[in-house]
Amino acid sequence: MAILFPDGKGGVIERTITSGFSNITLNQKTSPEDHFRFGSITKTMTSAVVLQLVEEGLVELDAPVSTYLGTGWAKGYTLNGVDYGDLVTIRQILNHTDGFAEFAFDPGFYVEASARMTTPYEPEEVVAWGVKRGPQYVPGEDYLYNTVGHVIAGLVIEKVTGKTAEEVLRTRLFDPVDADDAYLAPTKLAPQDNVAGYVQGELKAAFDLLPSYAQYREKAAVGDFYDVTVAPQDVPRSAGWTGGGIEAQADDIARIFRSLFTTAVTGDELTEFLTPSAHSSYALGVSIGDKAGQKVYSHGGGVPGFRSEALFAPDLDVTVAVSANLIAIDPDIGSLTDAIMKIITAAYA
Repeated sequence: MAILFPDGKGGVIERTITSGFSNITLNQKTSPEDHFRFGSITKTMTSAVVLQLVEEGLVELDAPVSTYLGTGWAKGYTLNGVDYGDLVTIRQILNHTDGFAEFAFDPGFYVEASARMTTPYEPEEVVAWGVKRGPQYVPGEDYLYNTVGHVIAGLVIEKVTGKTAEEVLRTRLFDPVDADDAYLAPTKLAPQDNVAGYVQGELKAAFDLLPSYAQYREKAAVGDFYDVTVAPQDVPRSAGWTGGGIEAQADDIARIFRSLFTTAVTGDELTEFLTPSAHSSYALGVSIGDKAGQKVYSHGGGVPGFRSEALFAPDLDVTVAVSANLIAIDPDIGSLTDAIMKIITAAYA
């Protein structure tokens, strides 16, 4: 966990706290140098880059995605006989009003993915999965959280800039805040392995049911926990990409996340960034809410074996980034950030 708070002199104080084990089997304790998977917090970063491109006149929020990926890029994205493939807009893929389903909530996707454990997903495959599933509603008329939209945003970033998404995020977001230990998988991976990631309860039982995991069960079982990272990680490190691929140390995530709302995106684009759709409290890749009576901009993340959350409280100029290498039965990571914000708010009272 990393916390940033003002020093009263125009600067920021950074504190990193670790607890628990990076690997239970090896009895290794966590350290500030450990890399965690921060999952969907990536979406906020990807949205910020798109908004920078909007500011530069290279992308328009309400333009169809086909403007950048070409007519027919999502041919067959059909609901009730209407093909919405060329009608979905940039804004809709950022605020989850595009109609796409979420592969992380689809049991069939896990079965498919487990059958190709050493074959990474290409972004186009993830998009094709979403197109094949079809719109879950008429795009623009409802909200449904999904990762496909932000994978599409990554393709738009690459098309417009002519660079890899990893390179763009590094140049525009990571380097300006010295986030040297942040990486966008699978394009670039950390020089050291991530900590082991664990699940328990129903998720543990679900992994036990996947035929391709049978050969790993004995090694993966650690008491009530199941180490999902003993199996090949090519799929979980590739499917999310610009919608969920960030691997980093907690302090890097905190610095990046704070910068998104203080320096990386400004002016009219910041207003757009923080404006929810009519269908939810989710804006363009960021949730708008409150914790302990404080307004917060936040995003959670969850990939097999990891849960995370990052938040920025603008009125206090406080940033919190937390990741756990366990998807617990209860409490969830949000309960931890709730408790942290109560302590912080009390300290400022």
